[in-house]
Amino acid sequence: MYDVIVVGARCAGSPTAMRLARAGHRVLLLDRASFPSDTMSTHFIQMPGMVRLQRWGLLDETMATGCPAITTGRITIDGQAAAADFEVPDSVPGLAAPRRTVLDKVLVDGAASAGAELREGAMVDELIFEGDRVVGVRGHDSTGTFEERARFVIGADGRHSVVARAVQPPAERLEPIEGGGFYSYWSGVDCSGAELFTHSEGFTVAFPTNDGLTTVAMVWPEARWSRMRKATDEDILSWLDEVGDIGGRVRAGQRAHQLIPVANLVNHLYRPWGPGWVLVGDAVYFKDPTPADGIADAYRSADLAADAVDDVLSGRMEETDALEAYTTKLNEAALPLLEKTIAMSDYSTTSSDRATAFFEIQALHLEEVVGLQNEKIAS
Repeated sequence: MYDVIVVGARCAGSPTAMRLARAGHRVLLLDRASFPSDTMSTHFIQMPGMVRLQRWGLLDETMATGCPAITTGRITIDGQAAAADFEVPDSVPGLAAPRRTVLDKVLVDGAASAGAELREGAMVDELIFEGDRVVGVRGHDSTGTFEERARFVIGADGRHSVVARAVQPPAERLEPIEGGGFYSYWSGVDCSGAELFTHSEGFTVAFPTNDGLTTVAMVWPEARWSRMRKATDEDILSWLDEVGDIGGRVRAGQRAHQLIPVANLVNHLYRPWGPGWVLVGDAVYFKDPTPADGIADAYRSADLAADAVDDVLSGRMEETDALEAYTTKLNEAALPLLEKTIAMSDYSTTSSDRATAFFEIQALHLEEVVGLQNEKIAS
């Protein structure tokens, strides 16, 4: 019998498991993958996420993977470029965008080192209920089937969460994201900072990652996406030429990975808990990836959920009180970011309007960082 079973060991699951294991609870961490393992991701870590990595003691290991610190920014609006630098707290070297093959391994190892029992290649097939309460999971791995029980089952298994599908959480927000795009990695591209290009027909972002590569991501509204679904390399390069000088710099390099499509997404924010279950990461909250907030969002929910579950398991708070507090704190952070992200992706407005929404998102990040720093001082 475990205190907690965490389903999913990536950006939300491993930090949740790590923090609960560090608090002395018996934690089982399950994932269908074996690590290191890649997954679809913008893999950009916004400043609140960097501060949390530092607080958890995992920032040095993350930067040691070879991902460069990103300390400068630039925004190009309909071809006009301007600096868009960001404030960097003394505790972190900058922003970063590590490949998920290295970042998730750091997180998984952090959870295992904290004392969580890690099972890789473990597929959860269903939840176990006693009445309306979740009390465990059933699944299978290479050795056969398994059944495990716990006080709480935490779903950290992404947008298509098995846990969320089983418990059917009510939606606070549910809104399809129109359009789609691609991202990939290029070698030989001159790009040392975070760059955003807004255009009447789409967005492009570029930033450096591991192995000397540059991540370039492009998203378009439905009308243009319908024309770009089967884009050739020249179609992609022609688009990059439209948005600014990134086109020439990418043309000077070479694509080092296949184009990865990103489409059929839905903004969602669900109720994050019920009897015996809790949701974190994309399983509870997902929004348009244009502002590249996903990892920082996952870390936030992991922190808040771990605090709440620890309060229950340690006897400091009743279950309902602790998990309602988690709900309130999650919504207070998530809803403003979601509204600004929807505005950033609203192509009925101008490129300047959408750029303004981007800067408003950055202001919310800064506000969160200040709150984290004050919280640390207070503690």
